[in-house]
Amino acid sequence: MSAMLTGPKLRAIRALRGMTQAELAKHAGVSPTAIAEYETGKRDLRADTIRKLCEALGVQVRYIVDGTEITGP
Repeated sequence: MSAMLTGPKLRAIRALRGMTQAELAKHAGVSPTAIAEYETGKRDLRADTIRKLCEALGVQVRYIVDGTEITGP
């Protein structure tokens, strides 16, 4: 992969989508604590988790993989 989903990038995409950490957690099937830890870099993201988060955020995984900018809802 040429680009990675980092905590700040996850936070930015979530904010762009107008979602709270709790909402994203519910849609991705993870705990709100996990979302907070991903965003602060306290917990590493695994490939399967990235897929779940992308699905919950309504973005394609290729945006994360190829580094394409994500704009608007």
